[in-house]
Amino acid sequence: MKLAHPDRIIPLDRLAEGLRLCAQNVRDFIVDARLLLSKGHGYHAIALAIFAFEELGKYSELKTLGDEAKRLGMSSLTVKDVLFSRHDYKQNIAKNLLVPDAMMLLTADFDPKAFDPKAFATEDVAVEPILRLDCVFVDWRECDWIHGTPHDTERLKVFLDAIMDALNKLAV
Repeated sequence: MKLAHPDRIIPLDRLAEGLRLCAQNVRDFIVDARLLLSKGHGYHAIALAIFAFEELGKYSELKTLGDEAKRLGMSSLTVKDVLFSRHDYKQNIAKNLLVPDAMMLLTADFDPKAFDPKAFATEDVAVEPILRLDCVFVDWRECDWIHGTPHDTERLKVFLDAIMDALNKLAV
């Protein structure tokens, strides 16, 4: 039986520290992802980019809740536990901060009549919670080994830039 986690109460005078830590974490993940990408380690770069994306979602939610608590003259804010424990929850928040195209790591753009589908990506690769695990751990799924994902390095750079742009807009 899984126990429900209670909401978390954060004193408003401690919020700035948490926001600073989240923002620094986003920046560090971006720097590390770019370094890995420059060394040809795209799969791990994708994982770190998605970590940055999730932390951006957390930052955004904390800032929104904090702004509302200040507006109402409250001394603390109540935060759903899922903000700290559910990757899909944070990604859904962050998705609203980026244009959808920025989260597309590879687009399936080919004519199957002209090309062999086995040699080309046949499906779009978009940011989603399972993708970060696929890029970090080797798995056996549906009678095949899974590690990483097809991606376009330039599109990954667009994703990283979009995360930083969103953070910079929020941090103003």
